[in-house]
This record gives sequence, structure tokens and C-alpha cells, in this order.
Amino acid sequence: MLAVGPIFSRIPIGLNAHSISIECHIAPGLPGTTIVGLAEGAVKESRDRVKSALRNNGFNYPNGHVIINLAPGNLAKSGAGFDLPIALAILQASGQVTIPNVENTEFIGELGLFGELRGINGILTCALASTKANRALILPEENEQEASLVKTGRLLVAPNLAELAKYLNGQATGAVRTPIDTRRKSPPIAATNYAQIVGQLNAKRGLLIAAAGGHHLIMLGPPGAGKTMLARSFVELLPKLKDQPSLEVATIYSSIGLERADHTVVPFRDPHHSISSVAMVGGGQRPQPGEVALAHKGVLFLDELPHFKPATLDLLREPIETGYAVIARAKYRVSFPCEFQLIAAMNPCPAGRSCKEDGCRCGPSQQQKYRSRVSGPLLDRIDLHIQVPELDQILLAKLQKHSNPTTNPLPELKSLVSASMDIQLKRQGCLNVKLSGKALDKEITQARLSEGFLHTAIEKFHLSARSYHKVWRIARTLADLDAKQNIGEPHFLEALNFRSVNWEADKL
Repeated sequence: MLAVGPIFSRIPIGLNAHSISIECHIAPGLPGTTIVGLAEGAVKESRDRVKSALRNNGFNYPNGHVIINLAPGNLAKSGAGFDLPIALAILQASGQVTIPNVENTEFIGELGLFGELRGINGILTCALASTKANRALILPEENEQEASLVKTGRLLVAPNLAELAKYLNGQATGAVRTPIDTRRKSPPIAATNYAQIVGQLNAKRGLLIAAAGGHHLIMLGPPGAGKTMLARSFVELLPKLKDQPSLEVATIYSSIGLERADHTVVPFRDPHHSISSVAMVGGGQRPQPGEVALAHKGVLFLDELPHFKPATLDLLREPIETGYAVIARAKYRVSFPCEFQLIAAMNPCPAGRSCKEDGCRCGPSQQQKYRSRVSGPLLDRIDLHIQVPELDQILLAKLQKHSNPTTNPLPELKSLVSASMDIQLKRQGCLNVKLSGKALDKEITQARLSEGFLHTAIEKFHLSARSYHKVWRIARTLADLDAKQNIGEPHFLEALNFRSVNWEADKL
């Protein structure tokens, strides 16, 4: 009867990875394998995968009764990532493998029937947790690209069980090695969306402000005015993600097994309006990130905004304000980071036209019902409100005729956005959209605009306290784009212009 120390592993739950110890006891009795420790279906099935993998790689599977304990016993275990540590626990307990420094090493990975190691979801979460715990982590070679994003810690990749056993027994073959980033850099994609937009200067100006200050934006206009193209061109204005933000994004995508060609590219998510509340903010039987988390450090584009379920839209209020989506259920409580920019687009009415236009089939009640699907509190949290009018066909033809296809203003605009962001980060450590109330009060004092002027603006535009502060944050971004130290009256007036859309049905 043999009993040895535990093998350590990890289980990713949300964006956290909990430490799991795997104990093996080989007792006399009828041959069999029992796995205890609140193991779910995929974990219990590992006994058959492990038995086949061990025998196909020349190891002996114990003839006695094998008991595998996954501790702590109050935490539900799921997934196939425990195959490798269970196999190693059996090999160690039966004296076939001696694992050096076992108390400071963790193992994770799924086993094939012939001993090959297969990748798992959430490997970045596990790698970061192991590094924080000052332990080495041995993982499948299939997860090498993700693991290579972690620049610190002790990570090793292994192709199969046989090579790993040789490595642990001191017979190094070079197959077990540190991760190498062999991903080919994706070729730069020609920025075509922005260059193809004809006219819509006010909307383009709004996109520039939103990009420079991290502001949320909503566009209102008839079909065919270019709202979707404007939204998709928005990411072309944004700089690439730096190391830490790109690692945060990669960790979220790794948790559900989604791959991205280049983690430095700003995420762009555009869910369909039929999306459920759980798919939008996250959750499920096992906590998984939703679209708001997948848009972390990037853009969440909601086209045809009123067609989304009102309850789903209202769930965006807290993530917009806090930058986190907190999911509380009976069995778990997790928090997903979701610092995204919301870009939304909608038509004036179900028919797609303003109520003042001839030929609109919608009555006032239909128009009001359509727009009331987007709640006032949500609209109040969106910084920039932009009307995107339909271009006159004659004017559109002239603009297209005289446009120069070789002229691309995008590089200059991207440089302007980056310079503005650098000014904000140097001054206050964050973009203007997150400017604290204390810092904003200082900016308002330094602007020295007359109280009468400000009072008139508040009354005329029906500004709430939140809207009033958003106008000042937009004005601060406009001043940064102009490289001005203080906010001037022109900046405040232009900022007011982007809060001037009247959302009442009879005034659109």
C-alpha cells in the first residue's frame, strides 16, 4: 500500500485559477479506480484516458485499487485539464517516476489515448496564477503560443507524456522546453473603411474625439447614411495595445478558447441584437465572459440599438461606469474586467426616417415606443450624441467625383489621437473618460467660464449632473487635441454640440 505527496494543478474559474492538489493512494483489493473530490463528468472520464495513455507509453497501471483525491473537496472540478496531473500522481505513487521539486511545480493538460498532450482553455489564467504563487508550470505544447505571452515565471511545454516522464527522470531530450512565440506577425491590414467614408464631417469629428478621450458614442440617422461604416472605421483611429493590456485581453479570450491572430490589435465586438443577457455580460453554469468582457480595452458596437432587448441594454449601465461586470450566482461570484468603448447606432424610427420627413409610415406612438426601448439612464451614460444625416445624392456624386483616392488622412489622425492620449496619461494617469471628479473640478476652475453662461447651457440643454460632467470631459479632450493647457469657451461650446440631440419623438 503506497501513499505519496500530492501533485499540484490549477482549475480556471472565470479569470481566476484555483490551486488543486491531486493525491493518489494505491491500496490492495480488486483492480479499479475511484476519483473523489466533487469531480464532474469530464474529470471522472479521465480514469479511462489515463489508463490507456499509461499502458500505450510502456508504463504499468497498478493492479490494486487506485484512489484519486482532488482537494479541496468543496470546489467542483470540471474539464479534462486534470488528466496529466492524475497520470503523474499514479506514476509517482507506483514508483515509476520521481518528480523533482514536486511541491513547487504544477501540471495541467488533457491526455490523448496514446499519451499526447492536448491544450486546454484558460491556460493564461493558470500560468499567471502559478507565476504569482512562485511555482513552475508544465503545460501542453498546444498552448505554447498563449504561454509565450507570459514573460515572467517558470513555464515549460511538453509534447506528450513519454517525453515528460523522461524529463522528470533526468533524461532530458530537449522536448520539454520553455515556450517560444513562433506566431507570424499578421500583415498590416489596409485601412479602407475610413478612407471610403464620403462627407459626414461632424460624425468623423465625433469619432476623433471619442478615440482621443475614450468616450462612448451613439449615432442617430437614417439607413444608408454610413453609421455602420463609421463605427467599423473607429478602431482604425486607435493605437495598438501595449504589453499589459494585450495580456489582459489574451487572458479573457484564452478562458473560453477563442484565438486572436494578434493580441495587440484592439478588440472589436459587434453582437447581433438577438443576444441574450448572459451572452452580453457573462455567466452561465460555469462562469464565462460575455461580449462586454471580450470587448475589454476595445470597442463594443451595438448596431440597431433599439432592437436589443431593453433588459439586456440596461445591464450595460454598471459595466460602463465601473469597468467591471460582476456576476453573482448561487454557486459562484466572479468579476470580469470590461473597460470598453460603446459605439451604438440607431434609426430615428422603425421605418428608418425622421418623423418630420414625408412618407414616414410611423405614427407618433410607434416612434415613441421604438425610442423608449433605449432607456434614458443608458443614453445619459453615453458621452457623444451624433446625428448622421442622409447625404444629398447630387452632393454625394460631386464629393465622390472630386475625392482623391490617394489621399489618406488616417496616419495623421492616428498620430493626433496618440499624442492626445499621451498628454492625458502624463497629466492624470488615465484618459479623460475616467477623469475623477476632483480633477474635473480643477479643470472647471481653471477654465474660468462665466457662471451665467454655464447656467444657461445647463437649462437650455437639460443637462443632468452626469451629463454636465461629461460635457466638461469632452471639452477637456478637445483642448488636448488642440494641445491647449486649459479648456476654452470654444471647446465647451463644441462639446455641447455633441450633447444637443433631442430624443423626444416630435423634435427629431
